[in-house]
Amino acid sequence: MADVFVRTCFAFRCSAAEWALLREAFLLSLDLCAGIEPSLPSTAFMTLFPSDGEDRWSAFRDLFDDRDYPDLGADLAGGAEEGSGDWRAVMSAEVGLEPSAVAGLIQRCCAVTLADGPIGFEWSTSCSRQLIDAFGGGCCAIFADHVVLETTGAALEKAVAPSATVLSI
Repeated sequence: MADVFVRTCFAFRCSAAEWALLREAFLLSLDLCAGIEPSLPSTAFMTLFPSDGEDRWSAFRDLFDDRDYPDLGADLAGGAEEGSGDWRAVMSAEVGLEPSAVAGLIQRCCAVTLADGPIGFEWSTSCSRQLIDAFGGGCCAIFADHVVLETTGAALEKAVAPSATVLSI
């Protein structure tokens, strides 16, 4: 048995309103994963993540591969930057980052910031044992209208194909 770790740490500037939405989403994720009834969402949050009627959190859950366990696998820190009016969001993960969920969340919550340019981050994948293909990572570029996610494995396949073969021992 081996443990796999998906790690990251990155920061970006956002508005105070965007920071509030990110914070609300992170708290919601924690509550849902712990089986705690979440607080009522803000109007701004419900505008971004509308209810389907049956499940108030359905649009939020849609960000995740496992809708029953909507865990971002990351922590949110940061705060107001002196004199600028901007906020600095710092996202970090030690064990189980969900890159696509984090990207989708940033895309929805930070539309104003993304109108000025993309936000990007990288992640690494490592393992507690020496296992074939258990190491790597990837990168993500979040734009206002799309997200680009690429793993190092996919980049390697593109780089060597069709002229060479990657040998897994």
